[in-house]
Amino acid sequence: MGNAKTIDSEALLDGFSRCLKEAAVTAAAISLKRGARSAAEVFLEGSEQQTELRLPVSPFLYPSRRLLTEPDLLRRLVLSPHLPEALAADLRAAGISHADLNGRLFVKAPHFVIDRGPRSQQHRGPTGVVDVFSGKTSRLTRALLSVREKAWTQEELVAHTEVSRGLVSRGLAWLVKNDYVTSEATSHRQATRYLVKDCTAMLNAWAAADDWTRRCEIHEFSVLSDDYLRNAERLQEVLGSGGLCFTQWIAAWLRRAHTTPPVVSAYLRDRTLLERAPGRKVDSGGNVWLIVPKDEGVFFETQEVQGMMLVTDAQIYLDLIKTGQRGPEAAAELRNWEGFAR
Repeated sequence: MGNAKTIDSEALLDGFSRCLKEAAVTAAAISLKRGARSAAEVFLEGSEQQTELRLPVSPFLYPSRRLLTEPDLLRRLVLSPHLPEALAADLRAAGISHADLNGRLFVKAPHFVIDRGPRSQQHRGPTGVVDVFSGKTSRLTRALLSVREKAWTQEELVAHTEVSRGLVSRGLAWLVKNDYVTSEATSHRQATRYLVKDCTAMLNAWAAADDWTRRCEIHEFSVLSDDYLRNAERLQEVLGSGGLCFTQWIAAWLRRAHTTPPVVSAYLRDRTLLERAPGRKVDSGGNVWLIVPKDEGVFFETQEVQGMMLVTDAQIYLDLIKTGQRGPEAAAELRNWEGFAR
């Protein structure tokens, strides 16, 4: 079938038609009616209310958040080869019906809602599109969200993140296109500056794309004391303040005290520091977590609170939102705080 770079609107509709035939949709009878020149509409008939709904299909081969500004999309169905999870979440929140060729289907009708997640990963975004939410390129996103009201030039971001100029340029272009970031040149002689436009949406997109298990290794230790602040201080004394950076519950508590930290977590700059860690190494249930990141970018943006080095607020949020032990609650409290990323 091809990917998002080579597929055309006709092939997109063909693929969607096959997806509908393979789907087991019980809320309604759903079919695709084709017209001339790639025109099409989805026809639904509710099984209980006998409600008919016709939605014209709008193909978008290269979807972005600018879809949210398109007129009349509430009365249409957005169709793309692949819809990233963050964008699909935005469309869902806006009540915009959408689908892709991986089996994703969301239709909001007067008397029922169809909401199916993707069934495969056969279709992906266009090749060559930079992923600003993973790997080394996430340094760009982290820098921009470290102080959300700070404007950066491209050259400043290149120097600060140690990411190549070409990758920073493509990443900024993608962020601007998707309305996460604004770009402005104050004069012809001054460099363009980039500033976070939508902190909430940008952080949501990063959280949706993030996979905690793929970007770090967690080593758990058990210490006898249940005094979390003393455990953090002891950890810093033993490993040195320059060798670690606190995150998760203890960092959220230091920034915005809410839930009692059940675990003291810290990123390590050097895995050899594991040999000096206080406490007993355990497979699970430890109250001290030492985290070895796959990319050192987490140390590029730090903040000091009560004599302890912490990662950025955005990184604390990211590290907490998909954990247990009231992690999401502590993450939400930090994020809703007026001092977040300031």
